[in-house]
Amino acid sequence: MSEAPWDRFEGAKFRDELTKYKMANHPFKTHPFFARLEKGEVPLPVVREWAKQFYPWLASVPIAMAERFSNCSWDPANDPYRRMILDQLVEEAGDPKGKAPGHPELWLRFCEGLGLTRKGVQTAPLLPSTMVAIDDFLYTNRVNPFYVSAAGSSEPPNVELCARLLPAFRDRYHIAEGPLEYYRLHVVADVEHSEWIGQIVAGFASTPEVRRQMWDQMLRGFSIHALLVDGVLAANGGAGRPSKSK
Repeated sequence: MSEAPWDRFEGAKFRDELTKYKMANHPFKTHPFFARLEKGEVPLPVVREWAKQFYPWLASVPIAMAERFSNCSWDPANDPYRRMILDQLVEEAGDPKGKAPGHPELWLRFCEGLGLTRKGVQTAPLLPSTMVAIDDFLYTNRVNPFYVSAAGSSEPPNVELCARLLPAFRDRYHIAEGPLEYYRLHVVADVEHSEWIGQIVAGFASTPEVRRQMWDQMLRGFSIHALLVDGVLAANGGAGRPSKSK
């Protein structure tokens, strides 16, 4: 029986193994919903319901980044990591001087492109699954060391997902270019964020105990993203098969 990755690898090699597993097994890669979405097979009403439930989770991301930032101590050795987290926090939340919209705002514009109203998205009732996903996401960023919570981040597979869905929404769902800015941005922005996450993981993957925590956090992130989708599908007559647990 081969050694577990957290026992076999450390540092950058463990980071590479974690990223490889994440790219192959994240729900963005494996969930049937996203494969059907890419083919234009998800009915538009279900796409709209998914978009409405994804908005509150996305709006919680800057808060989670703030929690992660607060767990990055003012030790000078953490200076580069603190800057990475802060940069991502500001990009997620939006420039405070109004020079660039945050990702929740870009998602609202995408929702408008789907034919939804801004108010309708912002006031949509949250499914229990969405509530659990948000609560767990905020909790893990609050209680874990910043390098453990970072290991669960979805940026690497999100780059690939956005690259797949951008032409699908353009060509199969006929969304105008303006509302697609969220997807155009993430094809580029999450490449840099992925590099930062990788630096954090490699910098702190020094013991089997920490590496096991990082691996478990990655799997927990898988569950959060699967839950966000499965809850919507269950509430809409199972318009897609549930994800397989990893």
